[in-house]
Amino acid sequence: MKKVSVLFAAFLFLFSINATAIDAQDLSSYLKQLNNLTARFVQHTHDGQGSLLQTQTGKIYLQHPNKFRWESEPPFEQLLLTNGSTLWQYDQDLEQVTVQTLDQRISATPALLLSGNFQDIEKEYDIYAEELQEEHHFVLIPKRADSLFDRLRMEFDRDKMLRRMIIKDEVGQKTVISLSNFDIQGVLKSELFNFVAPEGVDVITSDF
Repeated sequence: MKKVSVLFAAFLFLFSINATAIDAQDLSSYLKQLNNLTARFVQHTHDGQGSLLQTQTGKIYLQHPNKFRWESEPPFEQLLLTNGSTLWQYDQDLEQVTVQTLDQRISATPALLLSGNFQDIEKEYDIYAEELQEEHHFVLIPKRADSLFDRLRMEFDRDKMLRRMIIKDEVGQKTVISLSNFDIQGVLKSELFNFVAPEGVDVITSDF
C-alpha cells in the first residue's frame, strides 16, 4: 500500500476544538526549532472506520527552506526527498523513481509546513491553538478546496519539539505520525536532499 500519503507522509485526525484563531507567527516560533532536524518516525494510517491500514517506520530530515528527506523502512521501503525545487519518490522494490517539480504551495505539499516559508502559512491556513498543561497544540484548516487534507493537528511538547502530527482527509482516512530521537544540533549535508538514480532504475518524469 505504498503511496505518496507520505506527503505526508506527510502529514490525519479530525478534532473538535474550542480555540481562537491566532497569528501564524505563534506557530512559526515552534517550527523554527525544526531547522536541521533529524528524527525517527512511526506512522499509523487508519481508514474511515478506524481500522489500521498500514504502519511505517523510518527517519526524517528537515532543513529550511523547503528541504526534507523521508526514509521509510521495510516492509514498506520508500524514499521521498526534495532539495527545494525537485521532488523525488524512489520505490526500491519497483526499481523506479518518480521525478516532479516541487509545488511550492504548502497546501499542495504539507511537508513544506515543517521546512518551508513561515510567511506563507497564514495565507494557506486558518490556525487555531490549544494550550495544555505540558503541550501546545496547533490545528490548521486549509483555506483552499484542493488541499490534500481537511485538517492537520501539530502537537508540540513543553520544549517546543514536535511530537505528533495527526491528519484527516476528505474520505475520513486518518494518519498519526509520532516523532522521537530528535537531533537538532547536527549539520545536514546537501547530499541528503539530492537523489541520483541507481543504475537500472526506471526514471519517470511527472508534473503536479
